[in-house]
Amino acid sequence: MTRVIVHCSDSGWGNAATITSWHLQRGFATIAYHYVILNGNLSPCKRHQYFDGTIETGRALDDDKDMELDEKGAHAFGYNNSVGICLIGLSGTFTPSQMRSLRQLTKMLRAQFGEIEILQHSDVSKAKPHCAGLTSIEMRVLNQK
Repeated sequence: MTRVIVHCSDSGWGNAATITSWHLQRGFATIAYHYVILNGNLSPCKRHQYFDGTIETGRALDDDKDMELDEKGAHAFGYNNSVGICLIGLSGTFTPSQMRSLRQLTKMLRAQFGEIEILQHSDVSKAKPHCAGLTSIEMRVLNQK
């Protein structure tokens, strides 16, 4: 079974390029996540509604069921053989468009990998008790087959 771990960016704005620059500054080789779901806030002072819910690719995954070494993330210590998804926003403050895109993305991952288990970063790291901040109802919906 493939695990999918949902994170929040802990920022009100950003995109995959922004997160890549943050991760490079921290010494990562590239962005830690496989997917980033935007909230429409592209910078601290620029919003574009068109991008709310847009799914961007971070670390590339191919279309098979295997997680090869070059596809592994760097998003959850001890769980980097899972798929990492980052929602732009503060914990639990996601837009309806982001949540629709997250459901769409998890359906796509289920089609690719078969059985998946969706967790929040807080489920696998005591150091991140509020990441991503999804409710139990939201998590139940995501984990429905």
